[in-house]
Amino acid sequence: MKSLSRNPKFLAGIFSVMLIAGVLLTACNFPGIKATPTGDPVEQAIQTLQAQATVTALAAASQPSPTEKAPDFNDLPTQAATEIATATQPVTVVTQVVTATPVPTVVVNTLAPQPTRVPPTPTPVPCNAGEFVDDISIPDGTTITAGASFVKTWRLKNVGSCTWDTRYDVVFVDGTQMGGPNYIDMPKNVAPGQTVDISVTLQAPATAGTYTAKYMLVNPNGVKFGVGASANKSFWVTIKVPGSTSSGEVYNFAHSACTASWSTGAGSLPCPGSESSVDKGYVIVKAAPIREDGGTEDEPGLITRPNSSGTIYIMGIYPDFKVQAGDRFVATLMCEGGAKKCDVDMGLNYRIGSSGTMTNINVWDQTYDGTWDSVSVDLSSLAGKSVQFILVARNGNSREDMRALWLNPRIIR
Repeated sequence: MKSLSRNPKFLAGIFSVMLIAGVLLTACNFPGIKATPTGDPVEQAIQTLQAQATVTALAAASQPSPTEKAPDFNDLPTQAATEIATATQPVTVVTQVVTATPVPTVVVNTLAPQPTRVPPTPTPVPCNAGEFVDDISIPDGTTITAGASFVKTWRLKNVGSCTWDTRYDVVFVDGTQMGGPNYIDMPKNVAPGQTVDISVTLQAPATAGTYTAKYMLVNPNGVKFGVGASANKSFWVTIKVPGSTSSGEVYNFAHSACTASWSTGAGSLPCPGSESSVDKGYVIVKAAPIREDGGTEDEPGLITRPNSSGTIYIMGIYPDFKVQAGDRFVATLMCEGGAKKCDVDMGLNYRIGSSGTMTNINVWDQTYDGTWDSVSVDLSSLAGKSVQFILVARNGNSREDMRALWLNPRIIR
């Protein structure tokens, strides 16, 4: 490469440019000479700035690099010369305005807060509470002859949380006491959920009317409680005592049937029973029984049917009755209407006290023949004694249709 200082043409060009620039600068700043504007002031200012930039660029180009030798333009590639020639062209700056993309609005459906479900508070079970279950004997409205004794039995259930032990009692609280005690002992311990049968011996009043005796339970502290939703209701017995009849009736075995203790060869019986209980036997009372001849009676009838196998009998033991001189047992005895194969023996018996010996008074054989026996038995030999009368029926020559009918059995005075 040739040295720049040895090239006369290059040096002459540089000198000519510097001379022209100096003249221009002198002309613009010569003292005492005022330049007269000949065009647009903005355009003149732009031209001046361009001239100054050109001079500055030429001056910089004339200075050699302190560390490198100036290259010989004859040795530059065509592309490089082109880049240098175009380096002074104005540069257009493109400004891109970036617009932010809108963010979509997300709508979140928030469920309305639900109230917290509070489980219902269980109703506390009281310590002492009872429930009436059933009348085991003497249903309400039972007719009982004046002065007759009877045993009332209720079935109760312990629905409280405390056990009824034998310190608990049953207490009379209201009504007609009918000769009963003020307190009845709890017969056994009764745990919650268990049942117990409570019995009391009473006596029908001497005058006609309807009578009720009410009872409640009492705990060892003397606090009364009963049955019902609030355990504050009493349970009771209600009986009817009929007035005297023209025949002088003082006791009726049909009306007082469920005051008796009934049993057959198959075991004890409920009263009233059911006519469907053929195998075990039954006792029921009918207000209008049918006679053997098919006629309908207007007097009460006591139907007693023995069990159908084994030792065959039915027996009802009535409460104590005090006999007076002149008392008579009267009844009409037959088979019930429709019991065509009936053949039964019907007997009247008695005993003195629950442990006394059963004594027969009389026996009547009844078959289904369209007839019946009207009986009247003098009881004067028992006057002054409290006796328990016992009605008995046994099979005769047949074990079918054993339906003995005691039509209006009673004691008259």
